Amino acid sequence: MLKYTRMGKITDIQKQKRNRTRVSIFIDGEFVCGLDEVAAASARLKIGDEITADELKSVMEKSELNSAFERAVGYLSIAPRAKKEIYKYLLDKGYDKAIIMQTIDKLVAYHYIDDYLYAQTYIRSKSKKYGSFRISAELKQKGIAQSVIDELMDDAPEDNITDIAQKYIRSHKSADKQKLKRFLAGRGFSWDSINSVVAQLSSELDGGDDDYD
Repeated sequence: MLKYTRMGKITDIQKQKRNRTRVSIFIDGEFVCGLDEVAAASARLKIGDEITADELKSVMEKSELNSAFERAVGYLSIAPRAKKEIYKYLLDKGYDKAIIMQTIDKLVAYHYIDDYLYAQTYIRSKSKKYGSFRISAELKQKGIAQSVIDELMDDAPEDNITDIAQKYIRSHKSADKQKLKRFLAGRGFSWDSINSVVAQLSSELDGGDDDYD
């Protein structure tokens, strides 16, 4: 939090040793704050300048926004993220909520994040292993709007369930109907799809009760 509350003179601007992209600002001989180098340069801060507390606060906010944006881009470079994931990541890093929301708005404007496209990609990737119930739950947990989930999952048939069920049967010699149903339920498939594929593959199974029918 900024403790500087008056007008003063910038007496020194030093590059920080641990982070060469930031500078330390000294006013009237005392360290006041650290700033992103780009924000400091954009504000044209120079040794000898007079600066008010409000002016310095404005530069600090721009500095924090630059820092949060760079962190978010670095986080996105590892893997695509939803808005909620970006929000939580930056919040955990100690950024103010207002700065985080500005950062997310900037990321959206730059087309770095898009929850709709993220959900589409996520569904394509996960549908190779999981059913619609599980994928929907995971997307909801990631903060994707329910309306988006409903729209996209309507176009995501569970055609992969047969291949997944057959792989399970081949790798489990004692597989029966109950075990297969529990496995497919754990993968998040609908009961209609589960009952259909179990009936289809019944000749390959050891029997088992049909309590879930």
